[in-house]
Amino acid sequence: MLVAGIVGLFLMAGFVVAMVLIHRQRQVKSQHKMALLKAEYQNTLLNVEKEIREDTLHYVSQELHDNIGQMLSLTKLVLSNPDPASISEGKQLINSIIKEVRSLSKSINRDYIKDVDFLDFLSEELTKIERSGFCRTNLRHPTQPIVLQDDNKKLILIRLVQECLNNSIKHAEPSLIEIHVAEQEGTLHLEISDDGKGFDLTKASSGLGLRNLQSRMEAIAGSLSLDSTPGLGTRIHMSLAI
Repeated sequence: MLVAGIVGLFLMAGFVVAMVLIHRQRQVKSQHKMALLKAEYQNTLLNVEKEIREDTLHYVSQELHDNIGQMLSLTKLVLSNPDPASISEGKQLINSIIKEVRSLSKSINRDYIKDVDFLDFLSEELTKIERSGFCRTNLRHPTQPIVLQDDNKKLILIRLVQECLNNSIKHAEPSLIEIHVAEQEGTLHLEISDDGKGFDLTKASSGLGLRNLQSRMEAIAGSLSLDSTPGLGTRIHMSLAI
């Protein structure tokens, strides 16, 4: 009985040690996984900031050349006329140029992107598309404001929206782009759809693009799904806890 008791104690001690080691291994794996997720999130954030900066500078260069440059040339022609009415028109043009420059200066500032209201951002993006004459747009959203607590997550979500819109502009040839925003029990639901030519999701190129969008959404603990059929347009749905 004594021997059996000693053996039992050794077995129990071995079991306890084994359980401690297993628990420790799980903790190490969990910590490693969290470190990888944190690193992926930081890498995604850095890439997004770089891409937004590059896109913004490209947009600013276009605006300076196509919009402000033309307005300045027109102002020069108007002010070269000594007629008092032309001087008054020139002053109005100068005021318009000042407003355009202020708008561009805001778009360069990263803090502006972080501080801008999310629904205002969506409206501005669609307004740019309509103003270019590319296609019609429509934004549906709740009356209450959408508040994203984490500015970095907001920045990544903004970039995701821009990517989806750019893809639609470059490849879909739509006559209408729509964005539908809803909030249910603390979860933001965002749907971007177009009536363009669509594409085959089984193709490698589209699959790679979808994985890139999904990985970025997963980096901010969200989910993304895409549905597209050739000739029937594309629909992208994103959801994120806010």
